[in-house]
Amino acid sequence: MDQSFKKPIKSSILKAGRKNFFFDINVASNNKKYLKITESLFVGEGSETKRSSLVLFPEELVNFQTKLTEMATDLA
Repeated sequence: MDQSFKKPIKSSILKAGRKNFFFDINVASNNKKYLKITESLFVGEGSETKRSSLVLFPEELVNFQTKLTEMATDLA
């Protein structure tokens, strides 16, 4: 079965105005879990959306989280 059509093993949605963020934990073909973050932005009238995604594997996640926390702290 094609991996792109498998359901995520865990999902969560964050709604932020015209944007939705989808957080999905998936399993790669080598059985390694990864986090896929997809931003969906409503553009124009109707249901037209623009999507972009970011994929993070466990070894990248700790450093990503550290930088995200650092930047969020500087915004406050």
